[in-house]
Amino acid sequence: MSLPTNQMKKRLNIFVSLVMLAFAAYIVVSLFDTSINKSAEYQALANSNQFKSVSIAANRGSIYDTNGQILAQSATVYNIILDPTVYRQKEYTSEQTNMLAMKLNELFGVEKEEFIKKTQVTEAGARYQKLATRVEKPDADKLTEFLIENEISTAAIYTEQSTRRYYPQNDLAASVIGFLNGDGDGSYGIEAYYDDYLAGVDGRIISARDAQGEEMPYKYEKTYEAQNGNSLYLTLDMTLQYYAEKELREAVSEHNPENRSCAIIMNCKTGAILAMATVPGFDLNNPAEIYDENKALYLDELLASGDKDAYNLEYATMREQQWKNKAITELYFPGSVFKVITGSAAIEEKLIDPYNSSFYCQPTTIADIEFNCWAKYSHGTQTFTESMTHSCNPAFIQIGELLGPHLFSEYYEAYGFTGKTGIDLPGEAKTSIYYEEEDLGPVELASSSFGQTNKVTPIQMITAYAAAVNGGYLVTPYVVDKIVDENGTVVKDIEPNIRRQVICEETSAVMRETLESVVNNNGGGNSYIQGYRIGGKSGTSEKQDENNAEERDDLYVSSYVGFAPADDPEIIMLVMVDRPTGADYYGSIVAAPVVTDVFTEALPYLGYLPQYTEEEYQNMPIAVQALDGLSVEMAKQRLESDGLNYHIIGTGEKVVGQTPIRGNSVPRGGTIVLYTEPDYKEEFVEVPNVIGKTVSETNEILVKAGLNVKTSGAAKREGATVLMQNWEEGCIVPRGTIVEVTFAVHDQTG
Repeated sequence: MSLPTNQMKKRLNIFVSLVMLAFAAYIVVSLFDTSINKSAEYQALANSNQFKSVSIAANRGSIYDTNGQILAQSATVYNIILDPTVYRQKEYTSEQTNMLAMKLNELFGVEKEEFIKKTQVTEAGARYQKLATRVEKPDADKLTEFLIENEISTAAIYTEQSTRRYYPQNDLAASVIGFLNGDGDGSYGIEAYYDDYLAGVDGRIISARDAQGEEMPYKYEKTYEAQNGNSLYLTLDMTLQYYAEKELREAVSEHNPENRSCAIIMNCKTGAILAMATVPGFDLNNPAEIYDENKALYLDELLASGDKDAYNLEYATMREQQWKNKAITELYFPGSVFKVITGSAAIEEKLIDPYNSSFYCQPTTIADIEFNCWAKYSHGTQTFTESMTHSCNPAFIQIGELLGPHLFSEYYEAYGFTGKTGIDLPGEAKTSIYYEEEDLGPVELASSSFGQTNKVTPIQMITAYAAAVNGGYLVTPYVVDKIVDENGTVVKDIEPNIRRQVICEETSAVMRETLESVVNNNGGGNSYIQGYRIGGKSGTSEKQDENNAEERDDLYVSSYVGFAPADDPEIIMLVMVDRPTGADYYGSIVAAPVVTDVFTEALPYLGYLPQYTEEEYQNMPIAVQALDGLSVEMAKQRLESDGLNYHIIGTGEKVVGQTPIRGNSVPRGGTIVLYTEPDYKEEFVEVPNVIGKTVSETNEILVKAGLNVKTSGAAKREGATVLMQNWEEGCIVPRGTIVEVTFAVHDQTG
């Protein structure tokens, strides 16, 4: 065998050198790729194995009403976290895994298959698997106790602090407050608008872990504290909010509007929103549930039919609608309420004299279009106040003509109808729908002058109306009064903002006087409250666009705006009922009673005591005295001195019982039933129906039935009839019971 030549050795050395060089190059490239190109990936993998990061949820700031009542607050809850890598390292028996799966299902509803699947996750960075979220502390403690008892590592399964939002008032002011989405961010309402202030910044605990996944001593731990969110104090008063929602629900129940209703109570001078309601609303603690019972029933029927696509579409539409704040997001024809704007503009420009100018009510033809008054009769020649009281369309067409397109457009803009009000809530409609000056022809001007062409939001309307009666100042409405940090330090104080003065104080004083006359003329309108000075104007508008689209002629908007005290307004309230059903659709019938009932409760609550005129004082109800134990003769004398009648049952000499009892108020001339025998049995009578009856008819029917009558509303107004009674027809009540009846004038007037 021949020895290798030098040439062969040389070729072998070259080959080996090349192989070694290639191997070295591969090592260098791999090291470069690992240390440079994939450094972040491998660093993250190393960190996930060596470090454990636990989030510390920041407490979201609370929301309070103006009196400090809690409307929204966050409480500590827990997330249940699985680290699949550590869990696998522990090599738990199948028995332990099954026991743990059963416990997770029992406490949190976690399915066994889902748990097993998550224990097998091996992807990089997948050591944080959520098993359950927003767990209450008692259940979290039960899990921890179970893990310890069964020797399952709390590094494999552990709890992480989080927060959950609670709304103690449930549905009260829901559309104003809003709620949080699944990620804990503000969604709708104040929660969304002030999310940056409320949210806070989450903290974090970083700790080192050993090869077994267990946490290393405290010196290897780093804590970044959470920064809690700020809290909000609103201008809303939950007592007033309750009054508004209660009475608005009554109106919705009675008139069954097809497109919801809303109400706003505002400080007339500052723009602070005291109450804002949309009915039907929703439950803030369960916002996805359809709150309207009729709509929920319809959805159930749709689901039962098997048409899931139709169900999903309807459900999504209904859910989105119930979350919207109708007071700021939807446009409507204001109707005769807008006459306040037209009239004040003409007075400010001295185009009419509020005391001497006259207007004639008759059909008016403009460019072949005939405009009629709502009344089927002519109001004849009227002053400005009479035109407003009668809500006469032809009169305001005449006033609109005096203004002309230029001045009408100037005041329309000055009153804030061409832009947002700037209220601190999300979703405000961008602008109203109106004719620009160059498009405001004679027909458009005529219909615009009495509120039947332009569409505005309720918040625009109440803000403009407030300017007409508060001295002429257009204010920015707002719902948050101040923002404070967790130590109570004021971070931001919201001050009232006057945007401009639209009319002078003198013109505003005329409007206050006029609108008080609308309520008081002819013995009191539908918003009259004995002992208080109230101003107001109703509106009834045809929904022309929707009538045309749906080929109907019965779609209306009923609204009313009232304010008090009329001589120096502090509070102003707007009610809008959209598409009421039934024969009664006038704003004076549907919306005005809501304002009346709210003011009846709200004014005393706000510290305004009634101040009666001499006539009112003479007609005030008499407080019933306690007559038990008195002789019959003495009881008779006391009742006669109070101007009350009596009906005696029994032959005894002393009074042993009476109806009504002490504490009730009975109108002068009412009857007190006196029982004079110890073992007496109360006499009962059946309540008759007096809805639609006149004052005289009502008195005759109820007195004949042995009942007392207490009247409210427009009882002294010519043509007034009973709108509602507190005891339903057919109820069996004690003889002498007081039946409260509310009178109203069933027309377009104040």
